[in-house]
Amino acid sequence: MRSEWPYKLPKRDFQKIKDILQVIKKERMNIGLYLDKYIFWKENEKEEAKIDKMIRNFGRGYSIPRNLLPLELYEGYLERVNSLVKTLETQGYHSQRVQAKIHWRLAVNLGAASVYETSILFHRNYSIPIIPGSAVKGTSHHFAQKYRRLTDEQEEEIFGTQNLKGKVIFFDALPIISAKDDFVVLDVMKVHYRDYYEKGEYPGDWMSPILIPFLTVEKIEYQFIVTSKNGKLAENSISLVKEAIVEQGIGAKTSAGYGYFKI
Repeated sequence: MRSEWPYKLPKRDFQKIKDILQVIKKERMNIGLYLDKYIFWKENEKEEAKIDKMIRNFGRGYSIPRNLLPLELYEGYLERVNSLVKTLETQGYHSQRVQAKIHWRLAVNLGAASVYETSILFHRNYSIPIIPGSAVKGTSHHFAQKYRRLTDEQEEEIFGTQNLKGKVIFFDALPIISAKDDFVVLDVMKVHYRDYYEKGEYPGDWMSPILIPFLTVEKIEYQFIVTSKNGKLAENSISLVKEAIVEQGIGAKTSAGYGYFKI
């Protein structure tokens, strides 16, 4: 959260946004769109103190209520994706899938461009946190290279090269939401020496820590799917996905324990 904004909304516009937010608390909404396009402005010192107090309490159980998310609509989308995979199977494709639960928390697209300092990847239409197929493929590829899991020929067949298209399709990993608890929760990271990173000043105890809130996902399972016309390649690929998400993690802050799964 920045200490000051480049400009402030007129009071009438600020009040309008607050009125809208009061209404949408009771209705389902496109959370991803609001987080991507709207920002909560500090109108005056009173508002600033209120926001600062909220920041200090980040990480203490704050979450996005699940009743705000269009879960019924998303279930229909999940069924269509599974139907697409079955259709591919009738056309000669072999599919492999695994369902894994987040070990602790997951942060995807944390550093993406956003009106805030942090971001999270929601499905554009359904506001459900997903893991893009490109991230699943990239993480699996990195794991395979790091631990020499494949021959050069197998690696090219699965992941492709600049001149050759891979023979395996990595689908977006979609959540299986069965728990009744909220699963999109607020977390916080603390930057201790901002002036050292931004201005090159010497770090010291006199610098005040800066709290940066960000959204994470917890408590739910994700469905990972790969397909290929080569059954062996599909089997090898899903094995890589399993190992990668369990041993290496996926998304941001894996070195801090985020992004790991258990199967």
